[in-house]
Amino acid sequence: MASFIPLMASAQSVLAQGPAGQVTDADVAADAATRIPDAARATVLSRPGQVGQLAANVYLQRAMALQAERQGLAQGPEAAAALALAREKALADLYLADFDKSHQPDDAALLAYAQSTYRAMDDKQLTAPERIRVRHLLVKEKSPEKRALIEQWLAEAKAGKDFAQLVKDHSEDNASAAQGGDLGFLTDGSTVPPFEQALKALKEPGDLSEVVETSFGYHIIRLEERRPAGLRGFDEMRDPLRLQARNALLREARAKDAQRLQEEMQIDETAVSSFSSRFKPEDAAR
Repeated sequence: MASFIPLMASAQSVLAQGPAGQVTDADVAADAATRIPDAARATVLSRPGQVGQLAANVYLQRAMALQAERQGLAQGPEAAAALALAREKALADLYLADFDKSHQPDDAALLAYAQSTYRAMDDKQLTAPERIRVRHLLVKEKSPEKRALIEQWLAEAKAGKDFAQLVKDHSEDNASAAQGGDLGFLTDGSTVPPFEQALKALKEPGDLSEVVETSFGYHIIRLEERRPAGLRGFDEMRDPLRLQARNALLREARAKDAQRLQEEMQIDETAVSSFSSRFKPEDAAR
């Protein structure tokens, strides 16, 4: 469920410009809200290189739109309908983001939902193999220069620098960097072989791997916790169940609101049938 990032200043900054026009920080923030998951968005937008790429993408889209207008592609009823629908989609996304913000379940409701769901789960659902919780720092580009950089960060971590902060400052895993590289609990076989081998060498919480090379790039891995096979207690299930509860309660609220908005809608079955008949294959019409 996308939410829009408010700009901190009222004046808009121009991030890119050219013959097709300007791209402002508001443009990039709005584009990011539709393309980047909530959990990763702040991490992506905190990196100048990635913001520059987003601005370039917005500029390219704007340049293409300008060319389409010059070529007369915006004319005609279908083009007008497509443009109107695109505007309505953007406004609907804004409405839903605001709706979700104002309908967030409170902590008591989330806890009650999570506890109720946990009590309804059987032993088969709760049984888990041995799992380990780790953090990692990822550098995607594999080169001597990048290898030297990640070796430097490993040395800093071994010297006592906060690993989660190193991850937030440097990791290129957009899905986990904002959480200090936390990958949650992993089970045997859930990662690529080189990563898996490095995990097996980590014994105590706080242990750090050497630099691990996988198909994704270079990693530093830190062990946070090991849990033996067995039934998962509520404490372990609390966070995923709370997230499940939040999503379920928001879906329920959205569904009720959609029903309210559609209460007076009427479908013209004759018009629908007439429209559909235009798309029937010729042999089916015989």
